[in-house]
Amino acid sequence: MKLSEQDLQVKIDELPQEMSPERDLWTGIEKAIQNKTQESANRQGKNIIVPVAWAASVCLAVLMTWGSMTPTEDSMQTLSVASVLKEDFAQQRQTLLVSFGAPDISKLSPEMQAELNKLASARKSIEKALTDDPENADLLNLLRWTQQQELDFIEKLYSPQWQSI
Repeated sequence: MKLSEQDLQVKIDELPQEMSPERDLWTGIEKAIQNKTQESANRQGKNIIVPVAWAASVCLAVLMTWGSMTPTEDSMQTLSVASVLKEDFAQQRQTLLVSFGAPDISKLSPEMQAELNKLASARKSIEKALTDDPENADLLNLLRWTQQQELDFIEKLYSPQWQSI
């Protein structure tokens, strides 16, 4: 069926001038604006963590260099590495919690508190084992890994869930 230009123009003129959405879009727009604000706040928090990690790496390198200059204190050097890791973790954890508005961990669900407590317990056990065997590289690596798991878990707990409009 062919339409002439006049028939086509008549059909176009009959169309409504304005269309309304099938549902209210403002709630989705408000959520997107809130998520954008939270995203920028999270980026600022993550931007703080990177310099702290760099500073900890520099401290670790200085301690290791200093330890290699005094070979009679090898065991103290390794213990110092463990203490630096412990202090660095405490700073990273605090920075992460502050970036999420210093949430009260005791208000988490019992399951989440149990998981967080398991990670903390594992970390403390490894730290205790390092006091007995401070030169154990496997324990140092395990401590770093456990600390990172705890930080990742906290970040996942408090990161906003992305929603679509």
